[in-house]
Amino acid sequence: MQNLKFFYSFTHILMLSLIAGVVNAEVSFGGYLAGRQALSTRDFDSASTYLLRALQSDLENPELLNGLISVQVSLGNIAEASKSADKLDLLGVQTQLSNMVKVATHLRNREFGRARDQIDNDQGINPLLDKIITGWAVAEEGNIEDAKLIFDKIGNGTSLAQFSQTQKASMLAAFGQYESALNTIEILEEDFNTLSIDARVMKVQLLLKLDRQEKAAEYFSKNFVDAISSDANNLKLQIENYPNALSSGTNLSLESGIAYAFYAIGDILKDEADPNTALLYVRLAQYLYQNSEKAILLAAGLLEEMAQYDLAEAEYAKISSSSSYFLTSELGRVGALRDDGRIEAALEVLYFLSREYSDIGIVHNSLGDFLRREKRYSEAKTAYDRAIDIYREKNNITWVVLYARGITNERLDEWDKAEVDFRNALTIKPDQANILNYLGYSLIDRGEKLDEAMAMIQKAVSLQPESGYIVDSLAWGLFKLGKYEAAIPHMEKAAELMPVDPIVMDHLGDLYWAVGRQLEAKFQWRRALSFDPEPKDATRIREKLRVGLDRVLVSEGSKPTSELYANDN
Repeated sequence: MQNLKFFYSFTHILMLSLIAGVVNAEVSFGGYLAGRQALSTRDFDSASTYLLRALQSDLENPELLNGLISVQVSLGNIAEASKSADKLDLLGVQTQLSNMVKVATHLRNREFGRARDQIDNDQGINPLLDKIITGWAVAEEGNIEDAKLIFDKIGNGTSLAQFSQTQKASMLAAFGQYESALNTIEILEEDFNTLSIDARVMKVQLLLKLDRQEKAAEYFSKNFVDAISSDANNLKLQIENYPNALSSGTNLSLESGIAYAFYAIGDILKDEADPNTALLYVRLAQYLYQNSEKAILLAAGLLEEMAQYDLAEAEYAKISSSSSYFLTSELGRVGALRDDGRIEAALEVLYFLSREYSDIGIVHNSLGDFLRREKRYSEAKTAYDRAIDIYREKNNITWVVLYARGITNERLDEWDKAEVDFRNALTIKPDQANILNYLGYSLIDRGEKLDEAMAMIQKAVSLQPESGYIVDSLAWGLFKLGKYEAAIPHMEKAAELMPVDPIVMDHLGDLYWAVGRQLEAKFQWRRALSFDPEPKDATRIREKLRVGLDRVLVSEGSKPTSELYANDN
């Protein structure tokens, strides 16, 4: 989104300032250096400790204070960050980060006028958020029409139009103008082919707020077809429990509306910037609206991405077991546990979920995926079988789960079942390159249906010409057919695309051997060994280095390359 290119990577800026060595001579260099190292690894707890230690020796160092603010916000300690921002103020220093904290503090205290004054004094956050906050401040003063004009100007003729109009609708709802807010969303629907999920959620909540339950239910059924996401489940509960559970009212509040602006920017930045930058916005969203479970989940995901697994787990733990977001949270916690190397703990959670949510396909699907990655294929197959049964009962089976079970069956040497799964997956998604590649490669490796297999792989290459795995499959298929010369350019391209993949290097070595380039073949086999291949592959490569490819093939009951040779003529 071009309009968001002005956002800065705060962590990068902070690191540059610390590295520049602008601390005083009396500073505690142990704390300074340790803080710098902790910042570079996003170890926020340690960074906080060391920066505080460094500041004891250099109380008026603005760079250290700004670094501390970044850490405090990243940890969600906004009250402490506000104190640090005040200290910067006393030094006559304002930074974009300290401005963020001060503006958020004013908003939290419902001091919209003070937030606007700060923005007007060139102490804002960034152009987009400054305008949004100004719009909210103008509305809070009672000038709703002027506020509407501000939101209209923000997105006029830009890619931010849907975001700014959703903010406008949120503002109108927060000040009790539900009909006008609904009209804003409906105009958005007319202008855009696809409405964001947040705008659709808001429309349902507005309909409920206006006592139009039937219309809300009808709109929900048409626009939340899968009804399996946390947002959809939460909304479904609100509709079913109406009017006794009008929790939708809190989602249309002033606090949630302004917090959403920070959350939405963090959500955008997670894909466009350093994750720490995105986290700063999300943490402020949490500060402004503590009930935002979506902000909690986004913060947890960002912390997990930065390898702060304990902090991520602490965020996931904030989601109550009674929440419609609990399952999403627990699946996220599984990911954090896995990435932290706590495999059995992660599996314990997954097996618990498979019992508690025994009729939810995604739970068993996730369990199958986890077990497959751990090469526990028999257990994975059982999980996939259950997931597929559930999906078929609900008539919402996808190619992904069939493809995953197909891989599992292939690893279990149950080829007939694997082929059925792959072909069923292709029935759902005939142009899916990964399925075409896997099935085609497997058939070629088995020496079956070679013409069909090559056609599949060629189609996969046309769909994803820059995929090293798929280009490797094309070259390997040609090798299996004895078309060595034709295969070499494709395998060399695969090696360029995947220069440290042991399988590709091994295959390239085989091809060089087949055309008499034995020294180059041995070089590639040695390279393959340096990239840590699977143990059985490593053993085979060493044997090829000892006796050559042809003798290995003969010992395996295959023909030597010379007997398979077929030129391209």
